[in-house]
Amino acid sequence: MGILKNILTAVRGGASEVGESIVDANAVRILGQEIRDAEDAIGKAKQSLTGLKASEIKLKREINSLESDIGSYETKAVQALEAGNEALAVEVAERIADIESEAAEKGAEHSALSAQVNKINSMIRQREKVIQKNGRELEKIKTVEQLQKATSSMSTNFAATNASEHRVSKALERVKKKQANWEDRMEAGEWMEGEAGSDDLDRKLKDAGIGANASSGASTVLERLKKKSGQ
Repeated sequence: MGILKNILTAVRGGASEVGESIVDANAVRILGQEIRDAEDAIGKAKQSLTGLKASEIKLKREINSLESDIGSYETKAVQALEAGNEALAVEVAERIADIESEAAEKGAEHSALSAQVNKINSMIRQREKVIQKNGRELEKIKTVEQLQKATSSMSTNFAATNASEHRVSKALERVKKKQANWEDRMEAGEWMEGEAGSDDLDRKLKDAGIGANASSGASTVLERLKKKSGQ
């Protein structure tokens, strides 16, 4: 991780507080870039490994071909001996020796290359695990950072939010009072309309001579008193 290493080196060099603040402020961005750089390097390493593996496969195929030639010439040498042609058998034996020498050289090269391929492949796999782990850590950091920003924003606006809620609450109370007053007026109006309707009905009954006393006032009281005195 070259970028992070350089910054940390500068921090150790003396400007610790400034350096640490730079690292802290850009840690997520730096780690993300380091992961991308590592992934790019792994991709190139895999391409190189593919080339090495192709060379290994080619060597193995050549070794198999040489071993096949050795087997074929051994059969021919035996046939020459059986035919009594020892000179030809010696010549074939020399060819076999040359092929065996070439096969041995290629075999040693193949073994070394195969070991190197396996080693590099193992290193790539280990490095990939580290990159994946760092990627997961980066996602955790981003999630916590987003949560912290949200919490900070909520805390910063808390007082303003409370004040706004208080104003809204007061406004709602005023609206409710206005609605209650309107309902009271509506109820009073309905009562007045009922009363007006009742008076009108009483007038109509009185005019028709229904439910009304023929006499009233002092004369009515005088008649009641006379009845009590026996007159």
